[in-house]
Amino acid sequence: FITLPILAISFAFWHFQDKKSLRVYILDKTVLDHKYAEHKSFTWILNYDRITKPDGSYYSPSKDYYGFVPEKLSEPKKYSIRSLRLYEILSFSDDIDMLYYTDSYGVTHEDWHNRPPEKLHSSVLYGGINQNDYLLLAEMRRKNKLIISEFNMLGSPTSDLIRNKTENLFDFYWTGWTGCYFKSLNVVNPNLPKWVVKLYEEKNKKAWAFNGQGIILINEGGDIVILENKKHLNYPCPRIIPTAEAREKYKLPDYQNYSFWFDIINPGKINTVAANYKIDLTPEGKKLLNDAAIPLEFPAVIEHTKNYKFYYFAGDFSDRKIFFASSHFKGAASIAKMFSLKNSYSKNSFFWRFYMPLVENIMKNNLSY
Repeated sequence: FITLPILAISFAFWHFQDKKSLRVYILDKTVLDHKYAEHKSFTWILNYDRITKPDGSYYSPSKDYYGFVPEKLSEPKKYSIRSLRLYEILSFSDDIDMLYYTDSYGVTHEDWHNRPPEKLHSSVLYGGINQNDYLLLAEMRRKNKLIISEFNMLGSPTSDLIRNKTENLFDFYWTGWTGCYFKSLNVVNPNLPKWVVKLYEEKNKKAWAFNGQGIILINEGGDIVILENKKHLNYPCPRIIPTAEAREKYKLPDYQNYSFWFDIINPGKINTVAANYKIDLTPEGKKLLNDAAIPLEFPAVIEHTKNYKFYYFAGDFSDRKIFFASSHFKGAASIAKMFSLKNSYSKNSFFWRFYMPLVENIMKNNLSY
C-alpha cells in the first residue's frame, strides 16, 4: 500500500520529463552473454536521463551497440559481428553526436566455448581496436565530436601499429602495465584468473602462496608484481582521487575506492589529468614498485577539451550488472547513492558515487540537448 504508489509517482515523474535526442555510438567487443555487463550501465544512464535515439525510442543494451553479438548461447553457439565498413565512416561520423568505446578486449575461443583457461594467452575469436575503429576516432576528433573511451583500448589484442597510431592521435601512452584488486588472492577464489597464477609460478619458479586481499600488477612482457594487504599495502585497494577542479566540474566525491581492472598510462603533454589512482603502500610495497619502475600514482581519468573533446577512463569503469527497469524511475539514482558507502569496494558504490556523475556531467558539459 505504500510502495506501489511511490513507484507509480516515481515512474510518472520520469515519464513526463522532456526527452533529449542524441545519436550515440557504443562499441563493446567483450559480450559473452545476454547480460551486456560491459556497456549496460552506460545505456542505463541514457535511459534514466531520458536520452533517446532520433526516432524517440530508448537505447537498448542488446540492440544499440556495435561489436560482438552473442545470438545463441546453447550448443552449437552462434554469434555475429556488428561493425562499420570503411566507406561508412565519413558519413557515420557526420551523423553521430558522440562515441563510447566501452571494452575492446574481445572474446577468446576459451571464453566462448567454456574451455578451462589454462593457456597464458588464449587465441582471440574477436577483439582489439582495428583500423576502422581508429579511423572513426580520427574523424570524430577532427569534427570535434565527443569521444569517451576506457580500458582496454590500448592493450592486447590491439596490434602495436593501431595502438601507436591511437596513442599519437591523442597523446597518451600505455606503459604496458595492467592491474586489478582482488578480495582474496587464494587460488580457490573463482575470480582470480588461473593464467595469473600460472604466469607467476613460471616466472618465479615457486608455488603461489598468497591468501588475503591484494593488488596484482602485470606487464605485457610477462612481469608480475603482487602487493599483499598489510605487507605491501596500508589500504587494500586503489583509491581514485579527483582534482579539486574535477570534483566541482563533474560533481565527484573527494575519493572513491576502485576494485576492478585498470591500466597504467602516461597522460602525455596536452591532456589534463582529472583524477589519479593512489595506492597506499608500505615501505616494502614502495620498493617493489620502484624496482619494477611502476609509478606510485598514475592517471585514472584524463581529458582534452581545447580543440577536440576526448576523455579516457583508465579502468573498466562501465562494467556493472544493473537492474535495467530501474532506469524508468525518477529518484532511483539519488536513493541508491544515499545507501552506497564511500569506502565500499563494490561496483554499486563506484557506479552511483563516481561513474554516473562523471559520465552525466561530461555529456552535459560537451553536448547540446
